[in-house]
Amino acid sequence: MAEDANMLDRTVLNDAELDAVMSEAASLDPTDPVRQEFVNKVNRRGKSQQSVVPTDDLTIRAMYSIRAHMLPDNIREGLANKRVKIVNQAFYSIYNFGGQRQNDLMFNADSKESGITNVNSRKLEENNFFLLTSIILQTGTYTETQKPCDAVFGIACREVLNGEFSLKNGDKILVHPSSSRIFDTTTRKNVRQGEWKLDNPKFIAPLVEIIPELKLPVAPPARTAVKLILVGAGLCKA
Repeated sequence: MAEDANMLDRTVLNDAELDAVMSEAASLDPTDPVRQEFVNKVNRRGKSQQSVVPTDDLTIRAMYSIRAHMLPDNIREGLANKRVKIVNQAFYSIYNFGGQRQNDLMFNADSKESGITNVNSRKLEENNFFLLTSIILQTGTYTETQKPCDAVFGIACREVLNGEFSLKNGDKILVHPSSSRIFDTTTRKNVRQGEWKLDNPKFIAPLVEIIPELKLPVAPPARTAVKLILVGAGLCKA
């Protein structure tokens, strides 16, 4: 899964990959505008005898199918033989960041616990190659008698938005240190609060540490909870 291979706005499809995308589009409701637009684009490409299909408006599972050639052979075979299937997934972590200027948002000591995280040891399970399509970062405050998960989350607080966010998968950099303003959705439409949709979706490999980090110029107030959600598509047994 080379970095260059992940930087895809347009993808040249082989027959099997095109079949997968066509199957995904066919599963959409006939009245769905996404399906009609995809059909129109395929027809236009066919008429012009081009084999490049824009992917920016495909469903998450179709986006995954297009990038399946980046996966190990056994995973591709499992998809082709329908032993595994592509499903929408979201992995999250909620953490008290109050009084801190720098720390990770997932930890290798983490264990799955409802309302805290659904990831063990900040690693995805074996064979679950996860295509990350967007990242949500929110904050909220909670009282002394509450837990971080009890916070009412929304657009991140000023201290977090003024900081930097980065994301690695082991040694592989998925998001270079970037202004946390990318999560300020105050003036954006058609996105969830605090959501940053990736122009170039990235694969997160299983059994490799996911390392999201915040660096802030000023620490947020005590009992400030941060919620991180990694949104995309992964694999499960069919």
